[in-house]
Amino acid sequence: MKDTILAQDNRLTTARYDLSLVEKRVFYFIMSEVRKKYIKGTIQQNLFEDLVLKIAVADLIKQVKGAYKENPDKKIENTDKKEVCRSLKALRVRSFDWDNGLDENDDEYDSLNVGFINWSTVKKGSAEVEVSKKLMPFLVELATQFTPFSLNVAMSLKSKWSQRMYELCQKWQGTDGFRIAVVDLRRMFGLENKLVKYAKFKADVLENPRKELRALYDIGQSDVYFEYSEDEKKGKTVLTLRFKLFRKNTMNVRSTNDMLLELIPVFRSLFNTDKMPKNDSFIKDVILQLQKYPSLIEPLNSRVKEILATGVKDDTPRYLRFILNEDIIGYKEKPMVSKKELKTSQNEVKTENEEPSVNPMETILGLANRKTV
Repeated sequence: MKDTILAQDNRLTTARYDLSLVEKRVFYFIMSEVRKKYIKGTIQQNLFEDLVLKIAVADLIKQVKGAYKENPDKKIENTDKKEVCRSLKALRVRSFDWDNGLDENDDEYDSLNVGFINWSTVKKGSAEVEVSKKLMPFLVELATQFTPFSLNVAMSLKSKWSQRMYELCQKWQGTDGFRIAVVDLRRMFGLENKLVKYAKFKADVLENPRKELRALYDIGQSDVYFEYSEDEKKGKTVLTLRFKLFRKNTMNVRSTNDMLLELIPVFRSLFNTDKMPKNDSFIKDVILQLQKYPSLIEPLNSRVKEILATGVKDDTPRYLRFILNEDIIGYKEKPMVSKKELKTSQNEVKTENEEPSVNPMETILGLANRKTV
């Protein structure tokens, strides 16, 4: 399937709003129609006027069916056409909020509240949708700072949080990652006034999107995924999150540093480092050792993936600790031997029963390779 690259103003990417999965998919389709007209040059002269789009209802129904296909457990109470009408109505009622971050009493304060569409009509097999002139500049890359993203990837995602997190990752394209305050992320997603406990917020907004984007990345359907860590805390309250972005380069090669950054949240989760100080100290020692001997990272990363592929069992942390102790903490680099010493040693020790020398890299994780879960 040919991919379509959409672009939206960064202010829309980080704006405060909350659309359902179906509503977001319908809006993505509206965005693609706006972009088609923009690229063809049919709306450039009237970009700052309200735009009326004529869309086949069948195309919107495809978006609804696609959302349900991605979520087979979702109960469908309405027919597809009724769901299209409901989504269009929701897009008219819902809006997004943006401001420039200044105090409301400041003379330079600037804010915007605008609906996703002005109005819609559905008649027979056709729908008409009006997009506000206030919204139009946000949907095409007129600004110097805009977010490009793949329509195919966005449409493949199974939750509204995954869609928003994907857009946020794309906003930071060209960087290794970003930091964001939890309160700002909650505000962007319309959760600042909802009594959502951090555990649920973490599961829905962070963990599930992370897994979903990683799965698409692994099969080549997404060019980005993220890992995250709880960067700053006040007591037990998480204040700031740090996101590390992983992208496929032309050689499709990840650095050992990327692999280490993948391993760190796995270790912290399995060993519950937030609540167990001894485990936290142990993992910090492991990380320091891996930083000292980066050649250990790739084989360890492969072994950990192999272990986790069978599922996390009750004894997985204990087994992994054994591997880390033996092969990482206990690893000692062999001293370098000069050519002269090596030649002398070879001449002295050459016997018929001489054992072959062992490549240090062949011993890395040797114990782990012999042991099975």
